[in-house]
Amino acid sequence: MYVANADAAKALMYREFMYDFSKTTKPVETVAPDNLYKWNRNWFKIQKTFFEEDFVLSREKQIVDFAYLNGYNNVHIKKDTDILAGDFDFNTTDNEDEADLIIVTLMTISRLPCNALINYIKQLASKADLYICLNRHYLNIDDSYCDPTLNNDYEIAIKEWLQKGINSTVLDLSFKWRDRGDYFSWSIPDRHYFIPKL
Repeated sequence: MYVANADAAKALMYREFMYDFSKTTKPVETVAPDNLYKWNRNWFKIQKTFFEEDFVLSREKQIVDFAYLNGYNNVHIKKDTDILAGDFDFNTTDNEDEADLIIVTLMTISRLPCNALINYIKQLASKADLYICLNRHYLNIDDSYCDPTLNNDYEIAIKEWLQKGINSTVLDLSFKWRDRGDYFSWSIPDRHYFIPKL
């Protein structure tokens, strides 16, 4: 798409990617829960109050559609946020040993040391196919892993690191985007990967 000038480009970017809070008739209220360290558990509920209309996150729909369209019928969901709640067009199970697909959106696992995260992924992928979401902002948070052979693009390097660590195919289902907080990456981790059962 050709844009005539910088002002037009900024207006287009704003229209395409940002929600205009000045158009809402709903009052904006600052919410400060007592347990801020547990904020991700209800962050989506808080974010959702900024919008008048009801909506479904595209990333949440992507996960649900992936399970349904690929014929999974015994899905185990591991989450620590208020997403992926509701009726699905597939069966769910509380027992991960009975699952044909395990979906993981736990924010906490992205903070694990890299070797511990790889072991956790291997453990789950030994039981069933795995759809795992990781928050790129937390990965290697303790700076314990360094591999100069990985790609310079951080998002590609994450996939390469996963493939090396689990020694298996990893399909990257993520979007390539710069995080400005408007993609709800604190409700659903931003990096999405599919790993076939090991």
